[in-house]
Amino acid sequence: MLIQWINTGLRKIPTWMLYLILPIPGLLVIAAGLTDNLGPEPINELEEELGEFALKLLILGLAISPLLHFTRINLVRFRRAIGVMAFAYVTAHFLVWFVLDLQGLTQIWTEIVKRPYVTVGFAGFVAMIPLAITSNDLSVRRLGRFWRILHRLTYL
Repeated sequence: MLIQWINTGLRKIPTWMLYLILPIPGLLVIAAGLTDNLGPEPINELEEELGEFALKLLILGLAISPLLHFTRINLVRFRRAIGVMAFAYVTAHFLVWFVLDLQGLTQIWTEIVKRPYVTVGFAGFVAMIPLAITSNDLSVRRLGRFWRILHRLTYL
C-alpha cells in the first residue's frame, strides 16, 4: 500500500522539474566561489563539490533498477534526467579542473598519465560523452537495440 502511494506521488512529478532542481547545488557552489566563500583553496573546493555531486547522481542513476527490483519504487522515468544532469556535473568538474586548475592544454596529458585517479576519471568522462549525446528520443529510435548496448557503458 505504501509503495503504491509513493509510486502514485512520483507519477505526478514531471521529469522536466529535475532539470530545474538538480542544477541548484552546483549553482550555489559556483556562487560561493564567485563571492569568495569556498575557503583557502576555492578551486579545489569547487572541483571537489562538483565532482562529489556528479558521483552522487551517477550512483542514484545506477540505483534506480535495484530500487525497483527490491522495493518496487519506480523511478525509471527519472533515470535519463538524472544521467544527463550527472554528465553536466562531470563536465563542470572537468572544466574547473582543466581551465582553472591546470590552466592549459600542455599539462593535461601529463596529469592523466601521472595520476591514476585522473586517468580513471578522464576515461569515465570520455565514456559518458556518447551516452549524453544519445540520451534523447531520436537516438533511442535510430539506434534501436544498439542504444541499450551503448548505454551499458554506464557501468564502467
